[in-house]
This record gives sequence, C-alpha cells and structure tokens, in this order.
Amino acid sequence: MCGIAGLFKPDGASEADEGVATALRDALTHRGSDAAGLWRDAAAGIVLAHRRLSIIDVSAAGAQPMQSPCGRYTLSYNGEIYNYLEMREELEELGAAPSWQGHSDTEVLLAGIARWGLAETLRRANGMFALALWDRETKSLTLARDRFGEKPLHVASLDGEIAFASELKALMRHPRWQGRVDRQAIAQCLRHGYIPAPRTAYEGVVKLAPGSCVTVSAGAMTPDSWRVDRYWDSFAEARSARAARFAGTGTEAVEHLDNLLRASVARQMISDVPLGAFLSGGIDSSTIAAMMQSLSATPVETFTLGFHDKATNEAEFAKSVATHLGTSHNEIYLSGDEARDLVETMPEIYDEPFADPSQLPTYLISRFARTKVTVSLSGDAADELFAGYGRYHSIARNWSGSAGARIGRALQRGYAAAQIAGLVAPAERFGLARIGSRSPASLRLRLEEKHARFATASAVEAYERKFTLLDTAHRLVPGTQRETHPDLERVAAETGWSALEQASFLDLVHYLPDDILVKVDRAAMAHSLETRIPFLDPAVVRFALSLPDEIRTLGGTRKGILKAVLDRYVPASLWDRPKRGFGIPGAAWLKGPLKPLAEEMFSAETLARVDVLDPALVRLFWDDFRAGDKRRANIVWAMFVVQLHLTRHAGR
Repeated sequence: MCGIAGLFKPDGASEADEGVATALRDALTHRGSDAAGLWRDAAAGIVLAHRRLSIIDVSAAGAQPMQSPCGRYTLSYNGEIYNYLEMREELEELGAAPSWQGHSDTEVLLAGIARWGLAETLRRANGMFALALWDRETKSLTLARDRFGEKPLHVASLDGEIAFASELKALMRHPRWQGRVDRQAIAQCLRHGYIPAPRTAYEGVVKLAPGSCVTVSAGAMTPDSWRVDRYWDSFAEARSARAARFAGTGTEAVEHLDNLLRASVARQMISDVPLGAFLSGGIDSSTIAAMMQSLSATPVETFTLGFHDKATNEAEFAKSVATHLGTSHNEIYLSGDEARDLVETMPEIYDEPFADPSQLPTYLISRFARTKVTVSLSGDAADELFAGYGRYHSIARNWSGSAGARIGRALQRGYAAAQIAGLVAPAERFGLARIGSRSPASLRLRLEEKHARFATASAVEAYERKFTLLDTAHRLVPGTQRETHPDLERVAAETGWSALEQASFLDLVHYLPDDILVKVDRAAMAHSLETRIPFLDPAVVRFALSLPDEIRTLGGTRKGILKAVLDRYVPASLWDRPKRGFGIPGAAWLKGPLKPLAEEMFSAETLARVDVLDPALVRLFWDDFRAGDKRRANIVWAMFVVQLHLTRHAGR
C-alpha cells in the first residue's frame, strides 16, 4: 500500500517541478513510511512520485516508480493485486515474462501491460489500486482506479498542467493551488454526508471514477478533453449477473458463497508483513475473522475497539467470537472524551468535508491495530451486497405491490402532511416562535421534503430522497441547485429489478465508494495500515448481484445467506442480535462538550467569514436542534463538519 503523486507538463519539467513533485509526495508519507521514489523525464514533462508501504516483496526490487524492461512504461502504483501470482504464471506460460527482478505485484502489472495493454490487464487483475502509467511511445499519462473505488486518486488541472495525488492534502502543496470552494460540492455533502465522485470540495479538482482509465496527452490537458475509458462497468456487470440468475436452492447458494468467500480471504491473506482483522463481533467482521482463522495454522490477530458507554460498546460480543475462534484477540477501551478530542483533527485526515461520524472509531481502531500488524482485513461491503441495511427493506415494503397501492400510500402521506401544514400558516401569521420543538419555518421545510419524497416515479428515487440527510440541502448553500447522484437515473431506468435490488445497487455505486471506502482508507492509511476487503472480490460481487431477493434474505432476514454461512463457523448465539452502528454520540456531544465549538462555527462572524452557508437557515436548524428537535441531529452534525473543515482549509 502506498501513496502516489505526480505532474504532467507537456512543455517540459524542470528541477523546480521535481521539487514540487517531491513536496506532493512527502505530504503522503503516512501512506508509505518505508521508502520514497521519484522519476522524471524532463523533455516529456512528466514526473512520477511514490511513497512506499512495503507489503509484498519488501526488498528494493519492489521499489517504485518502476520501469518496464522494454523501457516503454513507467508505473507509480498504490494497491495490491491479489491474483498476481496467477497472472505471473500465465505470463510465463505465454513466454511474455521478463527476467523477474523480484516477486512484487508491481512487476507483474508492468509485464501484463506490456503484453495485454492496460485495460485488459486491469480486467484480469483482482485487487484494489490507483495508478499512474507513463507511456513513452505515445507520450501520454494514464490514470486508473480499481473497480469499486477502494483506493483514491485526485486530479487537478492547473493552468495547462496536470497534478495528481492519492489525497487532496498533497495537491494543496502545489504552488498554484488556489483552493476555491466548489459550493455545489458542499451542498452535496450536506445532502449525503459526503461528496460523491467526480466532485471534490474544490473547483478544478476531480476524483477519478471507480473502474475507469483517464488518458491525458499534450493535446488534451483539461478534464473535458481527457479520454475516459471504462475497463469495468458496474451496470453492465449487474445486468450480466442478473441475466444469469442463480437458480439453485438456498443450501446450494450458502455452499457456493462459503467457497467464494474462503477463496477471497485466502488470496487476501498473502503478505510478507504481519496481518490481522478488525472484529466488532457482528456478522460481517465475524465471518471474515472466522474464515481467516480456519485458513491459518496460527492464531490470527483480531482487534476490537470498546467504549465504556454500554449503549455503544460491542467489545464483549467480539471477545466471545474471538474466544470461540481461538484468535489472538486485542481490545482497547476508550472513553467518549478521547474520541471527542479527535473531532478537530478530522479535517486534516479527510481533506474535504466528511460527515460520517464512524470516521472517529475507525481512525482509533486503525491506530490500535497498527501497533501489531501492517495489514488488516475488514467486513465492509457485506451490507450493500447482501441487503443488510434496514432502509433497503423499508423502501421495498413501501414500493411493493401495485402502482395503485403505492399511489394510495403516497396520497395518505400527502393528506397527513396537508393536515400538519394547516398548523404552519397560522403560526407564521401570528408570529409563534415554535410548534412543539420546531419553528414554523423549519416545519415548512420538513413538509416540503415529505411531499418531494413521495412525488416520485420510482423506488430508487424515493430511496435516494428518503435516506439523504436533507433533500433540500441546496438551500443551505446559496447559489446551488438540488442535485441527485449522477447514477440515480441510470439505476431507476433499469427494468426488471426489484426495489431491494435498486436500492442496494445504488449504494454499491454511491454510498460504498464515496463514504464507506473513503472512511476506511483515510482512517487506516493515516497510520500506515493497509486494509483489505474480501467481500469486494469480483467473483463474490458477481454472485451477490445474481441472487434473487429470496436467497439474499434467506429465511426472511437481512443478510440471510451470509448468516447461514457464518453459522457454519460460529454459533448464532454469539452474533444474532440487533445491528448496531459503529458510530459516536454526536448529538450529545454537540449539546455538551462540543457546544462551544459549534457555537463558534455557527456564529454570525464565522459564517460571514467562511461565506458558504446561509446564516439564517443554519441558525434555524441549530436553534431547533438545541430546542430538542432530534430529527435535525444529522444535518446539524453535517453543517458543523462543513464549517469546521472550511475554517481549516478554505483558501489554503
């Protein structure tokens, strides 16, 4: 696992540019603390930089940037290719293998590119990655990202120059960085809690889309002129998988998933450095830890973060699972104060507003795990693949049955909303400050959200509206428009998909890459810890996409098929309990110890200085929240995160 950065200036790269690339690279030292590399072709105007976290082939033979033996390609790469040994063997059988200098996956990638081309090599590769490839023959730079977006890559267009890096903090080191805030991106963050690709918080800077290759040449130096190729398309994969639906029994499906997951875990346990697993005691992490232990001749290192607050603590459940499996279990207990004190450091970790409160415990468990291991496997992505979130089932219930039934339910809600609306106008007319815990203005916004939520043509549109932080979030950022996810219409247009399939697939291409995977990558790599996600093995994903709803929810329960797999390794009595989030008591903190900081962030002076959010609406939501409106807690937390970030980074 590593950090990559670089520059492309077609008019030539000077020693000064090498110094800029070095500054970008060294802003990523936390991503690769073992070694640093730099390569420059001055005449071509390309500089590639690399920070290395040595995982496979820790010798100098794995150092980057790495050149192909033919001299055509130079690669700076971040990630792991889990099937690189199979690819290496195939190249040898074809007579296309070079004289190997070591046993790194980087060397195999380069040999594959020389034989098959980049796109075909990436289609063959099973792994997570972000890479920059210079082609000396075509004088072009190609940037690529893995299928699901596990590894990040940001690209900036700076006055005829391209700069790229694993994290935004590196690009902020560029002398021409301007840091102009993208107001529409901020509105998106307030809508979702994160900023979906391709946007970032800053104008002129984009996130590369998962599964894509972007090629930049001297004649194509702006984003609208880059050649973008999809070597892997999630929609095409889903259509193909559903065209070949799994038609076996539930028992056969459980057996097949067990085999696929074991194979994935086995591949992802390849490492030349110490390796372990996160273990919360829930279904997903327990499945991964159980399979790891069944494949290991020695106790696997497992890591759990516990809190003294019993309402949020799961450490006791994890310990029971670890004891049953026989892992070498490690747990650490932290107070809420210790976690809360990290809130102000999060803008430095995430570089743009990111309002998922589970970033804090993820950061802490990663820091703890790094004391013993360099690689940790996690159970992320199981909820999106196997319908684990309750919100999927909620939308499926509301959108099942005939169109008439759906319309009837929508009209009923509309009637109820109209009845409540009758309270709003009189309250405003007579100057009443509150109706219950809400101001009239806040209640009117809520009613508009309700009407918009059900005035929709498809289940996936209703899902996206219902499970945003605030459907009217754009009103908080003057000059912006309501904007849904770019893939929403594509998902809604898919015919023959159930409401459950539509909602979970939208999360697979939206929430998973832009929230969950961002959270895990930044939190772990802040401590030079590599994380791996066995559920995102392409074969596992394809199988999940092929399953009919009754198999995914085997036995009528969320993640029913996965529970049946886990039951083979761990008794249900140790893990069968209501799902808990890996979060923090953010609302309580905002009303308690974080209140002075929140008041500062929401003060007229700070709001005016940052000049992004609408002061009147911010104060309206903040006042309603303080008066007891619990339903505004998430949007208030998001506003707090946005303000905290903008006061730290804007104009930097």
